[in-house]
Amino acid sequence: MWKTVVVTLSLMGMLSTGESAGMNRDAEVKDWENKAVTGADATTPVRVEETENGLTVSNRFVVLRFDWANYSYSLADAASGETVLANASMAADGWGPKNLKGTDRRWAGCKISHTVEAALDPWSGQGRRVVVALENPRRPAVPVYLFSFSVYDGDSAVRMGFGMRNSREFGIRLLKAEPMVGAEFLPGRPIENALTLNGAAGARKTAVLKGLSRESENSLMLTGLVGGKRRTVVWGGLANKEFGKWASLGETGMGFRAEDPVGRLVDPGQTYWSDDTFYLDVWTADPFAALERYGWAMRVANNAKPNVYDFPVLCGWSVGAMSRLPNINNSKLLVGELEAANKCGFTRYTKVAIRLEPDFYCYANGNTEQGWWDDEHWARFGHLVPPYETMAKWCAALQEKGGIPYLYFQVGLPSDDYARAFPGHMLFNDIGRLAVSHRHHEPLVGFDYTDPEFQQRTLAMWKRLRSEGVRGIKFDYPETGWRPEGGFENRYATAAFAYRETYRLCREGLGADAFLDERNLGESDRPCLDLTAGLVDTQRNWRDSNRFAPAMVTISGLRWYKNRTVFNYFPDTKTVHDCTSELRQSMLTMIFLTSGRIDLATSFSRFTPEIVQDFSRIYPVYREPFTARPLDAFAGVTDPQVYDLELTPDWHQVALFNTGNESGTVSAPLSGDRAGAGAIGLDPTASYYVYDFWGDTFVGRLSGSATVEQKLQPLCCAMLSVRKVQSNPQVLSTNRHVLQGWVELADVKWDASKQLTGKADLIGGEPMRIVLAGNGLKPVKATAEGADATIETHAAAADLAILTLRRPDNGRVSWRVEYQ
Repeated sequence: MWKTVVVTLSLMGMLSTGESAGMNRDAEVKDWENKAVTGADATTPVRVEETENGLTVSNRFVVLRFDWANYSYSLADAASGETVLANASMAADGWGPKNLKGTDRRWAGCKISHTVEAALDPWSGQGRRVVVALENPRRPAVPVYLFSFSVYDGDSAVRMGFGMRNSREFGIRLLKAEPMVGAEFLPGRPIENALTLNGAAGARKTAVLKGLSRESENSLMLTGLVGGKRRTVVWGGLANKEFGKWASLGETGMGFRAEDPVGRLVDPGQTYWSDDTFYLDVWTADPFAALERYGWAMRVANNAKPNVYDFPVLCGWSVGAMSRLPNINNSKLLVGELEAANKCGFTRYTKVAIRLEPDFYCYANGNTEQGWWDDEHWARFGHLVPPYETMAKWCAALQEKGGIPYLYFQVGLPSDDYARAFPGHMLFNDIGRLAVSHRHHEPLVGFDYTDPEFQQRTLAMWKRLRSEGVRGIKFDYPETGWRPEGGFENRYATAAFAYRETYRLCREGLGADAFLDERNLGESDRPCLDLTAGLVDTQRNWRDSNRFAPAMVTISGLRWYKNRTVFNYFPDTKTVHDCTSELRQSMLTMIFLTSGRIDLATSFSRFTPEIVQDFSRIYPVYREPFTARPLDAFAGVTDPQVYDLELTPDWHQVALFNTGNESGTVSAPLSGDRAGAGAIGLDPTASYYVYDFWGDTFVGRLSGSATVEQKLQPLCCAMLSVRKVQSNPQVLSTNRHVLQGWVELADVKWDASKQLTGKADLIGGEPMRIVLAGNGLKPVKATAEGADATIETHAAAADLAILTLRRPDNGRVSWRVEYQ
């Protein structure tokens, strides 16, 4: 099997064999990632053939053909010879095959040339890159536009890039490049039930829509039936540095573009190649596999490894403002929150991050904490108070009690007095509009993150905070860092480059293990882009709301291929004290499955034993970079109701989620087509055990051709462990964690002496109940090293047993069950 299929379709199966799993899996995850990146099978090298008026580049998946006479290219299926993509062309800065009126633009008559060179990709391996140069000798002011097309030995996707050679006597700005424009997907063949999924970022809505007309930031996916067979195409941005990316589909065909309102300056006599790239896959038919390959390619291209939030983040502002409690957003009261977390027993299960939010706004006299970012100003505005009147003291107090210090910054809202003191740190070096009245998040004067002096000052601040103990940052109002008007000290900087500098400086100063959040809500008509891939860990995708709604799950769920792979997504802080246990369990489960973290708007002083019990079931967080597929996303629903987290090919964690307003039955076929029927895709000839976590109920032993279903109240869910029946005793579930054995059990093995053994991570004083299936054998004895162990028959079936382990303190124990 070729490498990219291994990475995606059997992605989870590479992580463990049989029942092996454990809490601290960082070494295993690292080993898996190395295999994924370097594990390409030896394949036939890419072939390049020159023709009389063109060029052909092919591997065993696709054939890329260039037609120099028409300034176009096409893609064909290598096996069948079928043309999959036709009449694609290139464009830049308004120059291309057609103008706005649809008449012929002057590519005709332009000089076109090309070179072929070796290419190497850290994920796809070796390949060949075609560089196309387009020059208009009739327009001496127009530079030479450059485009690259890379095909790799073991990969069905084509990578594209762009650049400019400026042979003129003056500097030229590259504003827009379109390596693909006007492309026809499966020309002349109707697409039935055509569906598109947009590659949204931030709070931009993610949705599956019908039809063949769509534009989106970042990327698009199109899937449908052609001649009764499913066909899919994924196209969009890949690597990010200096340009935003957009993908489009409409009457003029498919295309994608890199664009920036400021543009990249290229000096006279210089050749510029952008580090920004694009991705196109027309070969992978399964939309789930196609998007997961794209997500992994994005991860590699951007060196994105978002840190795992194995803890909740309590927000100092939200607890008071959104939970109708007194304001606790100061250093003293937030230390009290950590003490409350310890007192209620929550920290027996995981650490807690506490976020102080210095969020004073400009309405009083224009002066705030922003730009100064020091103890004096945080204290002046009431956020650092005795006995923790410095950031170092506050961080030390939290760390002493086992907490993680988290802080808050506003990206582009300088305090008036800071701007007056340092006008050279502002855009255009100009503070002339400082006195103009404005909404706090729409400043007319903003920081210039490309200014060398401001960069030096900001980087020193981040390093200082690192030394004082800060480990997480929430960046608020990031839209204020997107400055289409320019005014950057770095004259080569694009708006996109300057936007990224905010986060690059923080990452450099605060460290690779810091937790960085981008609250990108797209306010003030700013785009929501994947620009910060590889720099931030989290993008928030919902406006201020402490409530729970199905759309919150959907917006993350439909980005499953990027979630935990490229970014973590989360839908703002949540209250967990003012709902029923069933709704709380559902909220925690669905956010756990479709997000990378959860933030709290409930004070730990309100945590009852029941809340602690429910909340603790999602910790520890699994560390592998994949997430649950929304199986019915392409089955005609607005909000998917079936989520499948494939841990191994034989072990799936499936959530059934009632997104409706009335009680109803949610179901999923165990086998069958994923995209068309929303099926899990298991072996129809096998049998599977199904166990309900929250209900602690044995659903049954089902045929692989059966359908699993649950009747659920509105907004409620069932978390089911679906495991293939083995020929020997096996684990079915535990009462400790919603993944029912993946993070709390390790090294589960059956041996020839008829013993089932394993390791378990226990919480002191809390019995762990492990459900076992005998598969024809009966347990006769249970023992454990470092814990008490008992075995009893499960009430649901004589072939099931419950192994109960107890110890007085937290720790890992080895257990053994003997069978006969």
